[in-house]
Amino acid sequence: MNLKNTLIALILCVAPVAMNFAQSFQETSIPDLTTTPSASRSANFVDVNGDGWDDIFITNGPFAGQDNMLYINNQNNTFTTVTVDDIVSDGDRSDGASFADADNDGDLDVFVVTFGASGVGKKNYFYRNNGDGSFTYEPTIAMGIPLTYSEMATWIDANDDQNLDLYFTNSVGSLQNMYFENLGDGSFQQETSLSITDDVLASRSIDWIDYDGDGDCDLFVTNEEGQTNSLFRNDGPDNFTQIFDSTITLSFRNSAGSSWGDIDNDGDFDLFVANYGSSGQANQLYINDNGTFTEDTASAVAVPSTSSFGSSFADVDNDGDLDLFVCNAFLAGQNNNFLYINDGNGNFTQDTSSDLANHSGWTFGCAFGDYNNDGWLDALLANTLSENQTNSLYENTGTGNNWVKLHCQGTDSNYSAVGAVVKILATINGNPVWQTRKIAASSGYCSQNSYTVHFGLGNSTSIDEVIVEWPVGTTEIFDASTTNQTYDIIEGEGTLGNIDTTSIPFSVYPNPAAQELTVQLKHGWSSDVEAIVYATNGQKIITSNTEQGNTKTIDVAGLSQGVYFIQLFSENRILGTAKFVKE
Repeated sequence: MNLKNTLIALILCVAPVAMNFAQSFQETSIPDLTTTPSASRSANFVDVNGDGWDDIFITNGPFAGQDNMLYINNQNNTFTTVTVDDIVSDGDRSDGASFADADNDGDLDVFVVTFGASGVGKKNYFYRNNGDGSFTYEPTIAMGIPLTYSEMATWIDANDDQNLDLYFTNSVGSLQNMYFENLGDGSFQQETSLSITDDVLASRSIDWIDYDGDGDCDLFVTNEEGQTNSLFRNDGPDNFTQIFDSTITLSFRNSAGSSWGDIDNDGDFDLFVANYGSSGQANQLYINDNGTFTEDTASAVAVPSTSSFGSSFADVDNDGDLDLFVCNAFLAGQNNNFLYINDGNGNFTQDTSSDLANHSGWTFGCAFGDYNNDGWLDALLANTLSENQTNSLYENTGTGNNWVKLHCQGTDSNYSAVGAVVKILATINGNPVWQTRKIAASSGYCSQNSYTVHFGLGNSTSIDEVIVEWPVGTTEIFDASTTNQTYDIIEGEGTLGNIDTTSIPFSVYPNPAAQELTVQLKHGWSSDVEAIVYATNGQKIITSNTEQGNTKTIDVAGLSQGVYFIQLFSENRILGTAKFVKE
């Protein structure tokens, strides 16, 4: 379910947004955080204690093993190093990490994967948040039992039961990736019968992304060793179809990471793929057009032959479009990372002047978050030159452009709102601009951005509309009209939105309706379908079960004149939402 077709008419009239080349990043010096040499892998901006300020987690993974690092934000540009906690006491060879509220209790839990050694796989680690930002290691949890050479993990509600499931990749040994379903009682169960665990490839990064705009999260996995990447289309709970003929699955590369973002503000998610090699490989940029991809080989991001790993899209200059940061490592000598600035149409120019763009060393993972809550995204780098490099935190000191931040919380959906899509409309440089973000539990190889959704607004002084498409399938409109503020966006507290019915599997007529409303499914269904009619304030007005078949007539004669929404369910899955008028 999406608003894409509804928005295109507006987007077509948008003129290019002026690009700001004056990037303002200042490298910070914070005891322990930026002064402790380590062999770092994953960079995570996460609020582990729920105080509204992003904390920092970094994994370490030298051959002999090393404790991971957690730094608590003191809300005054300083951090406290956590020294006594299960989460910083593994002494293992850690790799990727992903935080999310796995038990829907209001705090972020974490799964950390490890990379085996000397031909023997290692166990992975699940840490449950105790509610105060401290963690307890659970050694008997199902996904911590297998001994693997794992690269990365991430969370998603893949079966639409409002509990976050876990998927992680393996690149050595048993190459099949692993998927564990959340049973909702604190435990997990491995599932091996799905196509998403069939590939036998050396896999690296994971992205759950609605690439085709049909309202569910599909799976994209990057693979190394000169193999193609993998794409699995979500066709319903526990039903995935592998797509072999998409442009994004046809290149034979060593792909380490990927990042998805709406770089041209047209309502769908475009793709960046980070590739690596001993003598370098070119990275790749793919432009999405309604689920069909075109590779942009002329883009500045695809020009250099390099060795890239982590990456992330972020609006670093608050001008209303997504810029791109790319981490480079493992080429001879010290490597600079890449920062690319977007002109508003998806065209990038490399920044070579800012402190962030001139960082040297080897960087594995990166993350963006606003650690000082000033509305400008700061950058965290997990560094690993010679397995003994200090990590980096760059403060974004930009000024002038406006912004808004949204902290989304699921109620019917999973608490972390993983899988939600957030859209805002604002007038920038005199033109209406729609921006789109996804909420994800990872944002590139060994990288996780802050859960607080950030939008740059340029010179816009107000926000015209905020729309959230929640993982359960409902769409709500929220009031967050004032710029330079952070809003709590809670599922169920908005107004049901107007959905484009061309992308849903049913139609309603007559519309307007006076006495009866007929619902016609575009395909027959073997099970009962429940129809619920809502008022615009979200109140349930009518609940009705359809007969088996493809039509149902609903009595609406008793409704007052006005606008209503009808939502259809089948086997607890939302089929879609449509608007009708009662006359």
